Amino acid sequence: MKLLPWLIFTVTVLAQWAAPLFQIWTHEQVLMKGTIIKLKCSAPDPYDPLRGRFLGVRPEQTEASLPEGLKLASGSQVYITLTPGADGISTITGLSFEPPHQGTFLRVHARSSYDNKASITWPFDRFYINEKLAPEADRWFAENIRSTKGIIAEVRVYQGRAVLADLILDDKRFREILKARIK
Repeated sequence: MKLLPWLIFTVTVLAQWAAPLFQIWTHEQVLMKGTIIKLKCSAPDPYDPLRGRFLGVRPEQTEASLPEGLKLASGSQVYITLTPGADGISTITGLSFEPPHQGTFLRVHARSSYDNKASITWPFDRFYINEKLAPEADRWFAENIRSTKGIIAEVRVYQGRAVLADLILDDKRFREILKARIK
């Protein structure tokens, strides 16, 4: 009879360790095997006392054309197909309920649909930065928000999942820009 409580305890402890380890493993798989896409975006700099400093990343394209006859309910999970343009910036070129068999695709949620268009929610919205670099990031962002090229989010996509890898301005990576400015 004393074996059952220990067995339940052991299974509970293993489950508590397995859940975050699986999330970390999935995240790393996307970073290692994922296809790089670039999205034009804005990146305001909010502060959250519980989550720390981060740049709030918002891709500019938030709508996708609905295929003929497709009806969406608010909050539906859908798949978007992303195609890079001549400038390297990816745009949404398709939307479906099932993952496409080819191409780069991403699982997103539809907020609403109207006039044969669906409003989507991207699966990433924060780019976390070091607390020590945050004041310089604020200044950098204020100076460059109105740049004609805009800020580019570099995202790794693998099997419908996405991880925000870096931000780019004028072909320079965000972390490199901040390190150069701090020196």
